Amino acid sequence: EDFGGNPERISVSGHSAGGHLTGMLLSTDWEKNYGLPPNLIKGFLPVSGLFDLKPFPFSWLQPKLLLTSEQVLRNSPVFLKPVYTPHVMVAVGADESHEFQRQSKNYTIFLQKHGVPAEYLSMPGKNHFNIIHDFLGDGGPLCKKIIEWK
Repeated sequence: EDFGGNPERISVSGHSAGGHLTGMLLSTDWEKNYGLPPNLIKGFLPVSGLFDLKPFPFSWLQPKLLLTSEQVLRNSPVFLKPVYTPHVMVAVGADESHEFQRQSKNYTIFLQKHGVPAEYLSMPGKNHFNIIHDFLGDGGPLCKKIIEWK
């Protein structure tokens, strides 16, 4: 309220690694861990997120990350049961790599199987780098979808 926002309409969005963090927030027990209402965040919009870290140990990043199989499972939203069931829109560019599309589809299905009202959005003409431009200025199709979100 101090910032002019509506505390009853808090939502979280993140792109790429931020999409991963958005997914991690869904498995956070806000009440148990922080004494906050369990439905504090009303909606989530991960954009082009990483939800399954299993491929990372085979990537060029592994020498830097040194991920163990335990860390992969503990930090992959697609393996972490959501604590509550807010509305989720999982967005990915239709021109993104197969891996980003696969992970977004699989994460949407995972959420739906756990009772989360999740929607998969494949954005035509968008790739990993330009999908986020929908949030600039008057906004593009993705931004308009968020505004319509109730």
